[in-house]
Amino acid sequence: MAKYRIMTFDGGGTLGALSLQLLNRLAEENPALISRTHVFAGNSIGSFTALALASGRSPKETLQYFEDEILPAFSTSRPGGPVFNQQLPYSGFIKAVRNFFPPGLRLKDVRKRIVVPSFKLYSPALDRWTPVLFHNFPGSPYLNEKVSDVILRSSGAPATQRAYQNYVDGYVVATNPSTASIAFAVGKANVPLDQIAALSIGTGEAPTRLRRDTRGWGMVSADNIRPENLKNLPPNWGVLLDRSPNEPLLPFLQMISGGNGYYESMVSANLLGDRFFRLDPRIPNFSKTDPSVVPAVIEIANKTNLQPVNTFIEKNWNDSH
Repeated sequence: MAKYRIMTFDGGGTLGALSLQLLNRLAEENPALISRTHVFAGNSIGSFTALALASGRSPKETLQYFEDEILPAFSTSRPGGPVFNQQLPYSGFIKAVRNFFPPGLRLKDVRKRIVVPSFKLYSPALDRWTPVLFHNFPGSPYLNEKVSDVILRSSGAPATQRAYQNYVDGYVVATNPSTASIAFAVGKANVPLDQIAALSIGTGEAPTRLRRDTRGWGMVSADNIRPENLKNLPPNWGVLLDRSPNEPLLPFLQMISGGNGYYESMVSANLLGDRFFRLDPRIPNFSKTDPSVVPAVIEIANKTNLQPVNTFIEKNWNDSH
């Protein structure tokens, strides 16, 4: 029986609706799920969910706010994005995140432990860019950071949104923060590995694939092509305009964001064995920036069979240690 419990949430923009609805169903069927979780971790939109729960907001309240206030920030796209321009205006998202949390709420005030990946574009101390794992474990240098700032630093996805305070989206470090959370439990909370359980909730496993011949591919930028010549642009790692529905628009970026999510699950499962559960239903290749996909995403969440994960929770979350 696990004595230390971790719950993590992937990034995924508008697809965060999937993990939130799955969470709501799980919380209804397991009333002690949130209160008996020791660590909440999340990347990008998952950091919003993780910090909402860690600071005492309910899954239902968090989903409602996500639908009413967060999603409208994704509703306007700029022409040319994400290939040539920042795709999404960011001011609405910043305002929505800030309005959900008390303005003075800092990581030291959050009642549960949290882990949030981000990437700092320049660290004066290191004289280079660097991954950052925001957390509130004892001795953390981030205890005075505002909760809203931490979420926004984890959510500035390159090519779709601008950087925030010189930080970009944590997906360049870990789309799925489960392994980092396990490491903090062992290294900072001094919990033996065999006493840890982790529930990792994704934003949908899309059937993205690249089966074509990639020999000779390079990268492309707005500096060496003109928009009027896009129809003649050959396939490349930067942007794939001539693609099937399940091929990536931005192969390089999507390999980073998708590939490390699978990697983290593999490592976490090897560390914890049957005390790790990955809940990530298969979905169509939905856009992460289009709010119109949310009703379909919610329907998938409602139709997902939760019996296996409920059995996992009953086994590992039933002791209030």
